[in-house]
Amino acid sequence: MPDSASTSGASFTIRAYRDRDERAILDLFARSFPHAPRGVEHFRWKYRENPFGNEHISLAFDADARLVGHYAGYAVPFRIDGRDVLAHQIGDTMTDVAIRHIGRGPTSILGRTALHFYEHFCDGRVAFNYGFNVANIQKFSLRFLRSDRVEPVMYRVRDLRAHPLAPLPRMQRWARGYQLELVRETTAEFDELFARVAPAYRFLVRRDARYLRWRYLDCPDTQYVVVAIRKWRTLVGWIAFRIRENRFVWGDALFDPDFADAAEVVLRHVVPSYPVDAIEAWFPPRPAWFDATLRELAFETRPEPQDLSVMCVPFALADATARMRDGLYYTWGDSDLF
Repeated sequence: MPDSASTSGASFTIRAYRDRDERAILDLFARSFPHAPRGVEHFRWKYRENPFGNEHISLAFDADARLVGHYAGYAVPFRIDGRDVLAHQIGDTMTDVAIRHIGRGPTSILGRTALHFYEHFCDGRVAFNYGFNVANIQKFSLRFLRSDRVEPVMYRVRDLRAHPLAPLPRMQRWARGYQLELVRETTAEFDELFARVAPAYRFLVRRDARYLRWRYLDCPDTQYVVVAIRKWRTLVGWIAFRIRENRFVWGDALFDPDFADAAEVVLRHVVPSYPVDAIEAWFPPRPAWFDATLRELAFETRPEPQDLSVMCVPFALADATARMRDGLYYTWGDSDLF
């Protein structure tokens, strides 16, 4: 019996993921991105063990049953003005170099595979798709895949050579009522923090205990560090980061706006422990109170090195693009590039 989620034509078959397709997917990934090898553990974590939705993958095969195209998204929960919705972070879009000349736009293998993904995993199922795309993919997506460009990614840098970050003496930190802790497990207090502060962010990934555990603590091949900060023993914020060469990559954060100074405290405690020359991050100008905090901490806004932009394809949330421009809070960790 033919797969109900398959289409054929011009000697290619496009269908949904099936069990044991991952070997062919990882082989295509290695050919497409030889600088960034990926193992089966990462694939399973991202696409088969995601607590918010799994196996949202469309695949294209040639006449010899060789995988030549892949379009996928992993499910991400969002909170938008008090409403919970599901979206896809689109990543790992790829085609074999040998078939890139076939078709154009929506008739290309990438276009056909993407439209299969839309039909079988998006229409009537998610609020929107989003991603952080380089210029060539932006052009293709804008023209052929119903995508909108929301805005350029806001890349922030604090140059520690020009603006050193002085360590905060422990006694001063204690006098201000702050305690820090390396997070090894997430608990209900992370749910409580998110519920309390989400209205101050309006439109953001649902950064609760389950999401943090899956995104950072369970990730099999990247060592993220998550640090919680408490004020008089109440959780008021956390950050996630990693070290890349001489850079402190600040990949995620959530703070209670009533304790915005907690960002300074945690950075002054953590960053001086590493031999780094700069802190780099993605943070939009929203919410305004956090933007002001970053500016006070001597973060400069610079062009994003890869010329990335935030992209959106609305589905159930028809005004998703406009609402993103008005209220979206995002970080590097909201992408698969952190």
